[in-house]
Amino acid sequence: MFPTRWKAVCAATIALFLLIEFGTTRSRVDAKIVFSSKRNGDTDYHIYLMDDDGSNVERLTDPAFYDILPQWFPDGRHILFERDHSRGNGSEENAEFYIFDLKTGKAETFMENHPTDSNPSLSPDGKYIAFNSERGGAADIYVLNLETGDLKQLTDLGDRIGWAYRTDWSPDGHQIAYELDVAPEGDNIWIMNANGNRKRRFTPLPKGPNIVFRGGPYWSPSGKYIMYRESERTPDLQHRLTTTLIFQNVETKLRRVHTFPKVSLVSPGCWMGSDETVLLAMKADYTDPFSNYEIYRYEVRSRQLTNLTHQPGGDYDPDWHAGPLSVSPVEKLTTLWGELKQTE
Repeated sequence: MFPTRWKAVCAATIALFLLIEFGTTRSRVDAKIVFSSKRNGDTDYHIYLMDDDGSNVERLTDPAFYDILPQWFPDGRHILFERDHSRGNGSEENAEFYIFDLKTGKAETFMENHPTDSNPSLSPDGKYIAFNSERGGAADIYVLNLETGDLKQLTDLGDRIGWAYRTDWSPDGHQIAYELDVAPEGDNIWIMNANGNRKRRFTPLPKGPNIVFRGGPYWSPSGKYIMYRESERTPDLQHRLTTTLIFQNVETKLRRVHTFPKVSLVSPGCWMGSDETVLLAMKADYTDPFSNYEIYRYEVRSRQLTNLTHQPGGDYDPDWHAGPLSVSPVEKLTTLWGELKQTE
């Protein structure tokens, strides 16, 4: 048997070699994806977990409920999600937010919810949740401080008809991107400071008579881009003309347009640790009654799609967590080596 210290030194040496040889020490098995799904013949959505190559799928939440929109906490142990007690009936809204603990397997609510609360979005440090709600009368955006329980309203539509919803935080936590759909501008992506100040439209106004739908803003890990979906329809909404995924530069506003077949439905999910790879939920052909949403990995440069799930039930809302060795492998190796030297 090797001494414990010698085995640790060997492990650190091997890890350092892998970092030098391949540029990373991340094991794909360590990275995980959470998502919501109707798989296995279920009529309700539940939260599932899988490796980031689509393997080792397991259900996390109770099948008695309708659970959607999972999102990782930074610790990789807790998952925020929405439990819809109306089971998708928009005319009978009744939702609550929960936190699932992977270690205990328990899901617990943590705030006094309003039935119209929806679309929770976690800040990068895991201390705040942005969400949309009609608790004030209009469909506005609110932020909850998880440590103090303080709640702040960030948008105020007042008497205007429309919605402010679907938020995402900048990587530094200082700004929030959101979807704003109000007349006469229509559906656009906006940005504001995390305290609600300095609201400004991010996307260009549509030109011509057609109707443009935009949504699902997701800030890239570097903070340089915001990804969102965009589709164009005829004025009578009867015909879909385009289906695109947009990667727009935050500073220059330059748009990189990625075109998909117009019969497809594309919903952005998240970025995978860099500005090069994203996860999507996509239905290949909405005219095909047997087509359903599946989760894909999409390489931004090569535009290569890799299907990660193959189930008759729909898979939605993927969110990726890097795993313990992928967050900052150089720092982790430095820390490990320092600990070993202290034992000498």
